[in-house]
Amino acid sequence: MEPKAKNYEEAAAECVATLSAEDIEYFRLHIDYTHHHFGYGLYLRNRYSYLLDKEMYGLLGDLFRDGLGRGIYHLMIPMIFPEFKGYKQYIDRITNFYFDDLNANYNLKFGRNFIADIKPDDYFLISDDSPLREENFDKWREQYKEENKKYALAIAERIWQFDDFKKSASQLGYSDSEIDDIHSFCTKLIKERFLFVPLEILFAKNSTSESIKAMMRQKKTIEWAFSKHKSYVERFPSYVFESRDTVKIMVSANGSLLELAENYKADREVVLTAVKKSTYAAKFMDKALWGDREIAEEAARHSEHDLVFHYDAFKQFNDDDEIVRLALEANGANICYASERIRADYDMAVFALTHQKEIYPNSVYESLSEELRGRKDLALLEFQAPEPSLDGFTDELLDDDDIAMKLIENEDITWMFYKMSDRIKRKYLDKLPERIRQNIKEELHIE
Repeated sequence: MEPKAKNYEEAAAECVATLSAEDIEYFRLHIDYTHHHFGYGLYLRNRYSYLLDKEMYGLLGDLFRDGLGRGIYHLMIPMIFPEFKGYKQYIDRITNFYFDDLNANYNLKFGRNFIADIKPDDYFLISDDSPLREENFDKWREQYKEENKKYALAIAERIWQFDDFKKSASQLGYSDSEIDDIHSFCTKLIKERFLFVPLEILFAKNSTSESIKAMMRQKKTIEWAFSKHKSYVERFPSYVFESRDTVKIMVSANGSLLELAENYKADREVVLTAVKKSTYAAKFMDKALWGDREIAEEAARHSEHDLVFHYDAFKQFNDDDEIVRLALEANGANICYASERIRADYDMAVFALTHQKEIYPNSVYESLSEELRGRKDLALLEFQAPEPSLDGFTDELLDDDDIAMKLIENEDITWMFYKMSDRIKRKYLDKLPERIRQNIKEELHIE
């Protein structure tokens, strides 16, 4: 449907009307615009670029387009979540990375955005507008940061509910000083780096069955913490990675965090759990497990986002029909690192071409043996891929009328006509979009 909005506000309302319940829930847990810059933000920038001032856009280009996406998104937030309506002057401030993790955890615990309970007016004296041209900018910036820290800490304390935590920790055998140390550690991360850590994750210090149960009572929050990037998790105290039960929870949320579990890289159960979540965990598993077939099978089954035979731990299985087929079912691009025999096998080629994913979209056909890459029936299967490619097509195929028609039938890939033979370009010139037709005319010196 063509956009009808005449301004940013109308564009925001138009977009909100199209959101599903799943979309809204995603925005609730990922409210910082940075999450959406290259996804939904790109959609906003492209769809509503006509709202930009043409003269200024010509001068500043993508800078204005980025501002367009952010501007519309920030107008959408109060429309989606009414609790933000009274705080438009703070909307950029309270939906940026400072508060994103806090908002996600507040929702996980209470089922609503923090602003519904903790009002920014009680903590902020200044709005988002910075005095860039004024001499006191540095003073303004420091005040802005201090206000953010106080607000962030207030939100964190509400999530932690320290009095309840202290009671639970005491029952688990933690001393008052240990409990205070945990609280101080988490508070320090908020103040210094705006990093939120669930207090319960530090129950791993005692590593008893009861402390693990206490962690699991906060399962969503714990899994959220371990699903974060390594640079976040590695700031946890070292004892977190000494508990086997905690490590199992950690790698089940983020398999690549096996890197931090020095004592468990040769633990078969832990490694199995890790590769089920992320094939990348293979990079950190002990060499003693490299020949373990069950681990290889699980890694192959879960290799949609990472090519399994790329890793030294699994290269020895790249000629094993059963394991290769498991990997191809996860992502046909796994044939890239399969053996020469597999890449020359017609049935395996068909299976790989019909199981391509959007990840690594251009590597399957060109990875086949030279003989198979000359087969037209296989080339036509390439057009079933989410993002078809002509990479690896022979000169004969690039001069084929049926291949040409596949490109014409799908306007998303018609641009690849540039790769076709001159004969094909001339024959189908009138069937091409105007822009592509004009470029090909120039290329072939056609009047």
